[in-house]
Amino acid sequence: MKFGIISLGRHSTARVIPAIMAAGQEITFLYSTDRTKGMKVGNELGAEYVPDLEEFVKKDFDAVYISSPNSLHYLHAKKSLEGGKDVLLEKPATLKVEEIVELDDLAKKKNLRLAIGFHLRFHPAVKDVKKSISSGEVGQARYAYGKWSYYSPRAGDTSWKSKPEMAGGGSLVGTGVHVIDSFINLFGKEVKSVSAISSPVCNVIDDTVHATLNFHSGIVADGISSRMISENYNDLLILGDKGSIRVTDFYSTSVNSELYINGHKVRKYDGGDMYRDEIRAFVDGEFRIAGGEDGIISTKLMLAIQKSACEGRQITLDM
Repeated sequence: MKFGIISLGRHSTARVIPAIMAAGQEITFLYSTDRTKGMKVGNELGAEYVPDLEEFVKKDFDAVYISSPNSLHYLHAKKSLEGGKDVLLEKPATLKVEEIVELDDLAKKKNLRLAIGFHLRFHPAVKDVKKSISSGEVGQARYAYGKWSYYSPRAGDTSWKSKPEMAGGGSLVGTGVHVIDSFINLFGKEVKSVSAISSPVCNVIDDTVHATLNFHSGIVADGISSRMISENYNDLLILGDKGSIRVTDFYSTSVNSELYINGHKVRKYDGGDMYRDEIRAFVDGEFRIAGGEDGIISTKLMLAIQKSACEGRQITLDM
C-alpha cells in the first residue's frame, strides 16, 4: 500500500513513519505546513513533498496517515476521504462528535477505511487478558483500573498543544483517551455514565484527569491520565469476584510488560512493535484496529469526561 503522510511531528516521524516502512509499505507523498521539514523528510524517505493540501489529496497513493494538530483532524480527514484515500487518523479522532460521525458516514458511503490510532489494541497482552476474562479464570470482572502518566510540565510551552482551541485538552487527549479505549476494547461499548475530576478544574488544557466509567454490565473502570505524575506503575488492573489480572507498564509506546493472574507471573512481553502491527492491521482490514464507530465512542466519552469534571456531576450517556 502506498501511503501519504499529513503532518511531520515527532510522533509521526519517530514512531508511525518507521512502522509503515517496517510493515513493508511505501511512503510516496508528504504534506506539511513546514516546508523546510517537508523537504528534508521527503529527501530522507524518497517521497515527494507537496505544500498544498488540495494538490496532495489528488496524488496517486492509497492511504493517508494524519497526525496534525487535533483541531485539524476533521478537515484533513474529510479532504482525504473525498480524495478517495483510506484514512488512519491519530487520536483524538475529532474534537466534536458531529465531526467524527460525518467522517464515519463519508467513509462508509465511499467504501473507504477510516481507522483511529489506538495502538494499545496491539499490545500482545490484550489477547491473553481477553482470554483470561472470557474463560472465567478470575470470575466475573467487576472493576478495572488504568493509568498513563508521565512528568512533563508545560510551563512556557507555546506549541499548538498549549492552545485550547487547537489541542482540545491536555493529558486527557494525550494519554487519557488511550486508557478509556482500552476499557472499551476489553469490556464493550455500553457505558452508562461517567464521573470525573480534573486539575486544574475547568481548564481545557488539564494536567491530571481521573475518570470513572460505569458500564451497563456492572463493571466500574477508573482511568487516570497525567503529565504531572511519574510514569511509574502505568499498569492495567482488572479485579474479578474470584481473582485478578495485572499487566505492568501496559500504557506505553513500547512493549516491556509482565502479566500476573491471581498474583502469579505467567508471562513477560519484551519487544514487539505495536505501531507496525497496527499498520499491518490497517492494510489488511483486520478487525482489531479501532474504526470510525470507535472514534465516535471515544469522542463522546472524552467530551463527557470534560463536562463532568467541569460541572462536578455525573454525566449519563446514551450508548
